[in-house]
Amino acid sequence: MKTQCGKTKQVRQALALVILGSWALSLTGLAKAGETVKFKESESSFYSDLFDQSIYNEGVNQLDLGRWGRKLFGKKLPSKDVNIFDEVPDSGFFKNRQGRERLSAEALEKGYQETPGPDLSKPLRITAAEQRGIYPRFWAKDARGDEYLLEFDPQGNMELATGAEIVASRFYYALGYTVPQFTILLIKPDQFQVAPEATTWEETGFKKALSQKRFEEYLMVLPQNEKGLYQASACKIMKGNYHGIFSFESRRKDDPADLVNHRDRREIRTLGIFASWLNHYDLRESDTLDMSVEENGQTVLKHYLADFNGALGSMQEGPKAPMLGYENAIDYGETLKSILALGFREKPWQKKWRLAGKKIHGSPTVGYFTNDLFDPARYKTEFPYEAFRLVTRADGFWAAKLLMSFSDEDIRAMVKAGQYSDTKDSDAIARTLIERRDKIARFWFSRANPLDGFSFSGGTLSFKDLAVECGFASKEGTVYHAEVIHDGRKGKIAQFTSEEPRLRIQPEWIPAKGEAKILLRVERASSKKSGPAVTVLLSADGIRGIHHED
Repeated sequence: MKTQCGKTKQVRQALALVILGSWALSLTGLAKAGETVKFKESESSFYSDLFDQSIYNEGVNQLDLGRWGRKLFGKKLPSKDVNIFDEVPDSGFFKNRQGRERLSAEALEKGYQETPGPDLSKPLRITAAEQRGIYPRFWAKDARGDEYLLEFDPQGNMELATGAEIVASRFYYALGYTVPQFTILLIKPDQFQVAPEATTWEETGFKKALSQKRFEEYLMVLPQNEKGLYQASACKIMKGNYHGIFSFESRRKDDPADLVNHRDRREIRTLGIFASWLNHYDLRESDTLDMSVEENGQTVLKHYLADFNGALGSMQEGPKAPMLGYENAIDYGETLKSILALGFREKPWQKKWRLAGKKIHGSPTVGYFTNDLFDPARYKTEFPYEAFRLVTRADGFWAAKLLMSFSDEDIRAMVKAGQYSDTKDSDAIARTLIERRDKIARFWFSRANPLDGFSFSGGTLSFKDLAVECGFASKEGTVYHAEVIHDGRKGKIAQFTSEEPRLRIQPEWIPAKGEAKILLRVERASSKKSGPAVTVLLSADGIRGIHHED
């Protein structure tokens, strides 16, 4: 497990600087720069997160009659921040990137960058250090005066944690989330210089001056490559006003632009899906950051994901344990099953570990990252955030569609950013991510209505069947069922089928003033049962809205 980033107020303030303004929030409700905007600082730690999510919220959820009613009747809570075309609009949480226009291989590999990384034309000045379990991390200032947070690999696993941090940051950025700048740093021991004012926080939480001797003791536990270089992930620190973390549950009432509870935001709900893709088991609220910045003369709040060295096959102090991803930190369901089975039940991760010969195969750089027994429906993050449980079929379809927008070469380009010295390692990571992408998308395309890319021209409504286009379903035997409905009129105006992804819409079906609803369902030869609907609103002017059934 990771230790809490900010053990003291000073550490939290330092972490607060790991922020970079990315894109402006919606102008509605934002204050001008000259006005006073006060955002409260919302704090969190691993232990408060553990208590809140695994104990308090789990208990409160059992008393929520509405939640039990929805479970009983199979009702879903739809996401409340999507637009009329069932897409997630840009906000301080999310910026459409790959989903709007495919990024080039160069852009995917580069990710978010302001600089190439720390300038080593002069010694890198160490201004602060912190012990995290066995290994330290440093705050440093380079020749340009830029500040960075440096985190290193564990002994025996060179490139494991640093590669995971860099690669995962590229994926989250391309998906649309806001992240700081992360780059790989290779540095000689004599390129470090301890600043006279440097301080350190020990495990006890007390701050004291960082001596040269103590710094050298820190370096002794860090691995070096065959050239005698240390490797670190360098997170660029930028100035801004820190306001703690953001919740995966409730909105910030002090932010006039934050109008939707975060558990009802599609981009927050689907973080659990993206975490399963990247094997980001320890994705949690305490690893997020909120920052207010001045943009275009306005004060806006940005929401950041900011700690990724627990992604892929990595954890902070070594490869992932086989149970991670299969159980929450405190998993009542799995515990109860084991008790009732009197210890004779083999858990999924135990089976995986047994089949692997109870040892991690392959390179120590890759860690424990395979698709053996991976089930998109059963992946669990460290804490049981309710937002991840509320994912609907429409939410899952949106996430799967975004995943499939990344080609195999796109994935390899982002893995390349990890600068793995052995191509076998980068190939293994990319291959696992490609296979896992397909597993997740296949699962959600089979549960949701996979029709997308609607267009209306010349009286023909055309669309794409993503399950067919991605090779997850056969075109043979696929039938599209359509119903035409008018608001305010009982019954169906028309009902027909098509074996092609296009429908001929008769002019009289569309009212002169108003809209017609076209309900589309897909029937596969393998099931002979139509699935959930997607509704297309058509007017004389064209498509006015799209809604996938939750």
